Amino acid sequence: MLIEIIIEPRKSIHWPKMKLCVNDVVLHNDFCVPNNKNYFVIKHELKNAKQENTISLTHLDKVGHETILDNEGETVSDRAIILRSIKIGEHLVPEVVLYDQTFNANFTPRQMKENPNRDPAIKNNLYFGYNGTYEYKFGASSEKHYYENLIEKERLANISNKKTITRPDGKIVEAFEFTGKLVESDQQEAMTIEELYDTVNNAN
Repeated sequence: MLIEIIIEPRKSIHWPKMKLCVNDVVLHNDFCVPNNKNYFVIKHELKNAKQENTISLTHLDKVGHETILDNEGETVSDRAIILRSIKIGEHLVPEVVLYDQTFNANFTPRQMKENPNRDPAIKNNLYFGYNGTYEYKFGASSEKHYYENLIEKERLANISNKKTITRPDGKIVEAFEFTGKLVESDQQEAMTIEELYDTVNNAN
């Protein structure tokens, strides 16, 4: 199973440092410097995939004075890494799914002093300006994971698009649209990977 990860490094005083692992294999642990135009691209052939595999991306070595501001206080340059894409087998992970994963920031003592109540668990962000670690998990089959991600993508897209339906007993309940039909929010929608595959193919 081929894994491809594309990172956009951002330089200020220095290029950012990054540690990138797939499971227990360290693929990179050094400065993250572009190797393909503006991007750092790395590929890894994962053999003997486990039932659960983890891509671990750690931004490290930032001490706090690398963010360069202009006279107006606007950022001119910053030392950071941006996750642009993850491809597993032949399939790109949908961006909305990448955004839903958590980046666990490792705040410096100075940052904690400035804001002692800040939450280190950050979501909806692929710009890693703080030190910290982002993880993405996937299973042993890239094909199965692709269809699981289609379901997850639809679920995430509908979180902010909930509707209501009226049951036959008159009760109004929250619902969301799943593959073209309204489903109650507390209802389990049973669908196999094969059924989802047929749904996607027949949609054209």
